[in-house]
Amino acid sequence: MVRRLLVGLMAAGLLLVGAPAFAQPPVNTTNTQKNLVDTFVDVVPTCEEGGAPYTITTTSNLVEHETVFDDGRVHATFTQTGTFVAVPLGNPSLPSYTGKFTVWGNFNQNGTTANGTFTFNIRGTGSDGSTFSTHQNEHFNQRPDGSVNEFFRCH
Repeated sequence: MVRRLLVGLMAAGLLLVGAPAFAQPPVNTTNTQKNLVDTFVDVVPTCEEGGAPYTITTTSNLVEHETVFDDGRVHATFTQTGTFVAVPLGNPSLPSYTGKFTVWGNFNQNGTTANGTFTFNIRGTGSDGSTFSTHQNEHFNQRPDGSVNEFFRCH
């Protein structure tokens, strides 16, 4: 009787220990895009609010990764990097700008919590010889009680 109980307990223990090995592997996807061209109207990014409108054209490469688990957990990240041209809209006395930028971000979700971090870096040179450099960093996390903590920094 003890032997059967011991064999039964060992079998149950092996099933519990081995169960993760039988779980489905996560689903991974990767999306890569090259030479993306986008044109839009915005201000030249600085840490100050406002600014004159510019027509901005970017040419960039983008890589996105996502991992989704059966239990609902998600991890996603992306990187986009490229060049830009910014031409003043409606005020030809302002300088045009050219330069490089990189945007990176990630997102994680696990049950009742989630978090994400995003960075934006840009460097530009104006037609008048001026230069600018901006780094923006944003982070948020959602706690199990639903409250959200976040910060934004620009320098």
